[in-house]
Amino acid sequence: MSTINIANFPDYFTAYRWVNPHHASHGYSGDRFPGFPWIKSLEERGAWLASSGPLPTAPTDYIRSLLAWGAGKNDPTMRFEAGLGNVCLRDVFNGVVAALDDPERAITAALQLPGCGLTYASKLLRFLRPDLHASLDSRIRDALLKEKLLDRVSDGNLNSMVRNYVKFQKLCSDLVSQLDANGIKRPDCALPAGAGASGWRVADVEMALFMWAANKAEWSQEAEMA
Repeated sequence: MSTINIANFPDYFTAYRWVNPHHASHGYSGDRFPGFPWIKSLEERGAWLASSGPLPTAPTDYIRSLLAWGAGKNDPTMRFEAGLGNVCLRDVFNGVVAALDDPERAITAALQLPGCGLTYASKLLRFLRPDLHASLDSRIRDALLKEKLLDRVSDGNLNSMVRNYVKFQKLCSDLVSQLDANGIKRPDCALPAGAGASGWRVADVEMALFMWAANKAEWSQEAEMA
């Protein structure tokens, strides 16, 4: 873990930016410190869904909003819509909620979402329980792989995706514990603080890692050009 300097996490967290073309069309200017408007909205709606017990209908619009928030080069929206007729989305979602306390069971259930791989399955977990779950996207995967902190993920291989997500979730949880132990406070913002002494949640650590990974990618490009 020595390759990740937790003293830099407050700076990484305040530097977090996420904007894509869908944001403006949904009435958001993008997510950035300290407001994080769409993240805050998705977390609040996710918390309500997770606490409502088994849902009688599928939260299809919520998942569409999540996909629009995250959509980048590999937007799964069309695959999601095409796959809706092949699953009972209500049952898939209720299965995810029932398993949220167990990362292995939760990501296994979330990977049943139609058209969604590890990135968006983990995004769903992140917005339902940000205190416990984090989103594992390709940028973070690549950076952690280079640092030998995560194995290579074989997309489409259930065992590989589940195993690596569980390893990543533990890494984030361990980093929260380190931040608590070292008294490194999460910067105040519109998102709820964690229960620990530092205020960091697992999802906040992932946001810091997202920017850490961006810096790692820039450093690698500079080294290749030197």
